[in-house]
Amino acid sequence: MPVAKAYLTQLFLSTLYTLALFGSIMAAVLALPLVVPASLEQQLGVQPWMEQATSEPADLYCVLGAILVCVLGLFYRSMNRVVAPAKAGPRLNYQTATLLYMLAMSYGLAIFVTTGLAPQYRDCETYTQKLNGGVRQYRGLSFRVELCGAGPRESDRRDRVRLRIYDESGDLRAVRYFGVQWGRDFPALLEYSRDHLSYFDAGDEEDFARVIAMPPTLSDWVQTRIPLLD
Repeated sequence: MPVAKAYLTQLFLSTLYTLALFGSIMAAVLALPLVVPASLEQQLGVQPWMEQATSEPADLYCVLGAILVCVLGLFYRSMNRVVAPAKAGPRLNYQTATLLYMLAMSYGLAIFVTTGLAPQYRDCETYTQKLNGGVRQYRGLSFRVELCGAGPRESDRRDRVRLRIYDESGDLRAVRYFGVQWGRDFPALLEYSRDHLSYFDAGDEEDFARVIAMPPTLSDWVQTRIPLLD
């Protein structure tokens, strides 16, 4: 079989194997609390880990990222065996194409994972009123500041909040995510200045204020439209 045909065939099959393997491992990781007996949950720390992972999934992302790297390593190995018989020049081209394909596939999988694990933000009207959102005027233009929440955790009252800024036409101009811990005596309300708004992020270890330029910049507008950058 010609190398080109064998390469395309293996590319299709390896993609299916990679997606199936990664999906199976991801499903197993997420289903772990469901298969561990209740008597062992507290001893193993499974349930608290999953509760934290769904509200602040940084650790879970690291685990899934490591799994993805291993799976893509197997993918590259299977593809490299197919192009090994090719001459040096075409082999380099095939290897380059494989790496570019892996980048595109990893980006797509990352979007799938982050979308699947993202909190369900709701109660936008309540959060907008509670955190001092609403319509604001900047340079003669109206902007609507909308805030939605994922709901506080029972253990420590930490909450994840999504902040979105829309212009007069309803176009999304900026988006941010931050943490709030209800009941603590630090600022939770948004504050507005002449050329920016600020919010206090309780989700960071440092717990410090962040700012958004108002009106939002072109960079903010672009980031809202590129997955994983918003």
